[in-house]
Amino acid sequence: MINRFWSGFILLLVLSGCGWDGTPTRHNDFTPLTSIEIVAVSTTIAAKTSTRLAVKGNFSGLFTRDITNEAVWSSASPAVAGFITVTSPNRVTGQGPGTAVLTATVGAVSGTFNLTVSDATATALTITPAAPSIAKGLNSRLGVSGAFSDDTTQDLTFDAVWTSSDTAVATIGDIVEDKSEDKRIVTALAAGTATISATFGAVSGTTLLTVTAAVLQSITVTPANSSITGFSKPVTFVATGTFSDGTTADITSQAAWSSSRPEIATIPATGGVATTVAAGTTSISAALNGISGKTDLIVTAPALIANGLKIAPVSLPLLLNSVSASGRFTVTATFTDGTTKDVTASSEWSSNFSNIASVNNIGTDKGLVTGVTVGSATI
Repeated sequence: MINRFWSGFILLLVLSGCGWDGTPTRHNDFTPLTSIEIVAVSTTIAAKTSTRLAVKGNFSGLFTRDITNEAVWSSASPAVAGFITVTSPNRVTGQGPGTAVLTATVGAVSGTFNLTVSDATATALTITPAAPSIAKGLNSRLGVSGAFSDDTTQDLTFDAVWTSSDTAVATIGDIVEDKSEDKRIVTALAAGTATISATFGAVSGTTLLTVTAAVLQSITVTPANSSITGFSKPVTFVATGTFSDGTTADITSQAAWSSSRPEIATIPATGGVATTVAAGTTSISAALNGISGKTDLIVTAPALIANGLKIAPVSLPLLLNSVSASGRFTVTATFTDGTTKDVTASSEWSSNFSNIASVNNIGTDKGLVTGVTVGSATI
């Protein structure tokens, strides 16, 4: 006769005293996404203009995170507003007056947003910053705001046509997405001045760009000695250059970035945005033209959420005197930043009836359960 016993569990495992290393390794993938919120700068845009939308996901009320890059977009009224920009799928463009219901879908969960498109026309354009001055070889990020006939204003950086009066002094480059705004890159090639123009429809705005021969002398990286809790978290740094003429400029996008300890936080060579990996301290550096500056980033482990341990499987039937006389449990921890970690090997395991089923609590076989006699036990 084959004897059988059934082993289940209750959530008795306590993280304190487990000796785990506190390093979640991936985003939560078992707490389900339950709702979506679409975030926009404005609920109204003018026809022939565009705006970017963002998506915030709520995961069972335990945490939220940005899931914009995971969303699939659609419009119920594409003749009013539609998603037509391949390089920026979350950018919606107003086609004609009316209201369109926009939908963002991630997996089986959707959220909607009502966007109104007006027939207002642009009356004036303003380029910012006004009268910028940058050193030769660097670049500046410019934006343009439009005033409209209905007394509203709107970012037109993406929609405007940009030109430089002297391309030997400065040239117009690509659009970059800067937080909730768009910016146009202008590159300084030689000392002198150039008029930068932005045109939308029949309306234009201009600013005078001055390119100097100043030399970079030092770099300051901010925020200084910052601290963040959690892993897979972005941390944005800014590099400010001080030049020989006493001026300063944001050189974040032009500096070469590095981390002294990539096992604590990584940072790509461009952009200035680090990603936390594990608890500890690393130096974040920015370098340009042989000059560098740095600051420390302190990363601490996140806390375990309430009821944040999940043991799998929920039950484990074993057959005595067979190859199925043993089985394995694993435990996954969920943290306050939404990340998870397999903590099987760093947890303390026990059985309430070790004479029925014993559980290994040593080395790589932690969580391995072996049947001893017929009955049931809680692991």
